[in-house]
Amino acid sequence: MDEFQSRLEAAFLQSADGETIRGVSEGVLLGDDLIENTPILRHAGGRDLRGHIRRAGIMFRLHDLCERGDLPFSAKIMPMPHGSWHWLELRSGNFKAHICRSDGPYDFPEETLSRQDSRLVNQADMFAENVVPITQVVGKIPELYAWLTYSAEKAGVLKHLCWAMPPADRSSWLAHINVLKRAELGAVEVAPPVEEPKKIIKLKFRDHIEEALSKKDEDGKEKES
Repeated sequence: MDEFQSRLEAAFLQSADGETIRGVSEGVLLGDDLIENTPILRHAGGRDLRGHIRRAGIMFRLHDLCERGDLPFSAKIMPMPHGSWHWLELRSGNFKAHICRSDGPYDFPEETLSRQDSRLVNQADMFAENVVPITQVVGKIPELYAWLTYSAEKAGVLKHLCWAMPPADRSSWLAHINVLKRAELGAVEVAPPVEEPKKIIKLKFRDHIEEALSKKDEDGKEKES
């Protein structure tokens, strides 16, 4: 729907694409570096955790960039509604967004209870123009929901990165922005990710992971990825 698309584009501006790409790329590198340089993770079992650790790296790096003002979003690491995992909550305009991996730019991520609950606010069937004009209805909604979907190869090279507004069910996207393509078409300057993350950033990320694992051990509850 055009109204949803315009609101998504207004919340997540093209001017932020370069830093968003940089943050996700460097987050992937942080996760890979932690796996390769931590003996307990440097085996097949540890590498099975690569997706989770990469996501933690992306959350950590984007949160840092938002706190520094390099990204124009508010960011907070919050507990998921189900289980004892955490996710990064990004806010811009009247959107709340979470980060999740998907197989391709237009694919939905793996279903979880937390993601399913969060997208229930995006009720497209409530906005039928023959009932109430969509411009009037959307303007009254306090919050809309989006995902920042991604997938990556090694060395922090992104295969895709998209802002996407899911419907309450698993039908077609309500709005969608291919960040990599938009940045390319708009000639947005994207700084290449640093191949070797700075030592201070790596140390902070390692401390962040150790603290998170410590909390999970104390909690002892089943987690949701």
